[in-house]
Amino acid sequence: MAAQGTKPYVKLASTLVVVGMGLFSIEQFGLGKLEGPDHAFHLDGTILSALVIAPIALVAAGAVVFMVGKMRRL
Repeated sequence: MAAQGTKPYVKLASTLVVVGMGLFSIEQFGLGKLEGPDHAFHLDGTILSALVIAPIALVAAGAVVFMVGKMRRL
């Protein structure tokens, strides 16, 4: 009997979540470095919205992929 590997939908879901959390961490680190105690840094609203929405969207997409894959039992 062959060993059971990780199902493809679990791999995809975990990749999406890890990329989303990594993007969030990089964003927090980068914004922390840009905005120091002696000066403020202002980003355009569109860029700031993309920085906030992208990690949330990736994590949500990972959750949706996992739920749909679990329901379909791929």
